[in-house]
Amino acid sequence: MMNKGWVLILAGCLILGFQNCSQANLSSSELASTNAHLVTPSVGTGSEADSSVVISSLDIPLTMGSLSIDPQSGRIVYLGANEQIIDEYCLPASEIAELQSYLKVGNICGPKNAVDSGAQCGQVYTPAYAVLGIGDQKMNLGESNDSCGRGFKDICGDQAAQSFRGLVAYIQKNFKSLACE
Repeated sequence: MMNKGWVLILAGCLILGFQNCSQANLSSSELASTNAHLVTPSVGTGSEADSSVVISSLDIPLTMGSLSIDPQSGRIVYLGANEQIIDEYCLPASEIAELQSYLKVGNICGPKNAVDSGAQCGQVYTPAYAVLGIGDQKMNLGESNDSCGRGFKDICGDQAAQSFRGLVAYIQKNFKSLACE
């Protein structure tokens, strides 16, 4: 009976002691979205964007693998967990136009409120719902490194961001039915 009590106490200590370990070990590649020079804190018109900076890809994580989308052609490459190509699909012209309307560098904003460098923030990591390829850089949309929103980047404007997330969710759910013609 005494051993059961010690085992329960030890198990409880281990669970509580290691509950945030996975969040503390973020690699530098996962934090690549902190390149602040790529973010244009605009009102989301896209007119402020440097025309020489082009968003070359949109990657959408899946449970097992990811989708890599070329925003110019609408070509979707379904990649497995080991980055091997599983299949290819194509967005219809209407979805390509919608995607291109969002994917302008001037439409990407940082956090709404500046984070005080001395602020105490909880260790809450929010993973990206999509990753933009900008040249050889990657920018994680929707990712936040703590409860204060450090590292956060997304489409400017709440309504536009929600609409873009809806488009991403639509692609995630329906990509297998988007056959190339």
